[in-house]
Amino acid sequence: MPVILRLQALVWVVLAAIVFAAPASAACTVGSGAATFEPGSSYAVRGGTVPAVSASAGLVCNGPIISLVSTNRARARVTSANGFRLLRNEDSIAYSASADPNGTLVFSQGGTIDYFDPSVLSVLGIMNGEDFRPQIYARIVGGANVAAGTYTDTLTVQWDWNVCRGVGLGGACILSDSGNGVAVITVTIEVSRNCRIDAPPLSFGAASLASQFAEVTQTILADCTKGTSFAVSLTSGSNNSARPWRAMKNAQGQILRYNLYRSDGSTIWDETNPLAAAIPGSGSLSPALPFVYRARIDPDQPTPPAGSYSDIVSVLINF
Repeated sequence: MPVILRLQALVWVVLAAIVFAAPASAACTVGSGAATFEPGSSYAVRGGTVPAVSASAGLVCNGPIISLVSTNRARARVTSANGFRLLRNEDSIAYSASADPNGTLVFSQGGTIDYFDPSVLSVLGIMNGEDFRPQIYARIVGGANVAAGTYTDTLTVQWDWNVCRGVGLGGACILSDSGNGVAVITVTIEVSRNCRIDAPPLSFGAASLASQFAEVTQTILADCTKGTSFAVSLTSGSNNSARPWRAMKNAQGQILRYNLYRSDGSTIWDETNPLAAAIPGSGSLSPALPFVYRARIDPDQPTPPAGSYSDIVSVLINF
């Protein structure tokens, strides 16, 4: 009997060492953070081409001391202040938040995802001995036509965790760390102004004499980010002339004089004389605001040698 008693005492001492020798520090901590999208134009936002962004979900657990057992949990319950919409004044940009970079594990309003769920761990490929740092991935949902400015939302992440810090015989957890906390994540995007232009080529056709070319009326279509005031002008051309005449040249450098006028047919339209849009930009994906101009070849110039004459004029938008 005395021998049996001593063995029981020895077993008790070993178990006590396993249970009480663990570090006193907590396995997991909670902190707040930010998810900031790369700045993008209103057209990138509307087209949904702004790159996704990731940020810490607020929980950090000491990886080396965590034992992977079935009882582990790290549940994140996410609530968006604006219903997963980034707001500025009356405009809003829809976005989604997920636990994985591919956007398959999407958070719903008040929905919970357990980052220690075996299926989630396999998707995320985390817990390789390093610290456990679950992420939240945000991506813009295309379709929003918005003005330029800063758009924000706030995600509140309520964490509830229980992680094993030591296992005994048979793989049973004999020491665990449990807790809960709240992380606040600010989601932000800076939307910039941009414009779009549709300027078809201009052709005068063919004629035998300079005086025989007919005037051509044509339209440039332009538009800018919603609410943006802008003006359109035309450069002096590749031959660097606008007043009183621009110049087209042939391959030998000979000149055919012409000019571009506003719709009144008399006001030369160049960089020194921009034409303001009648209304602010609408943000349309296809520019639709018309800028009519007239093109005329100088009828009083001597007719140059036959051939093909050209010039390159750029359309500029100031906004």
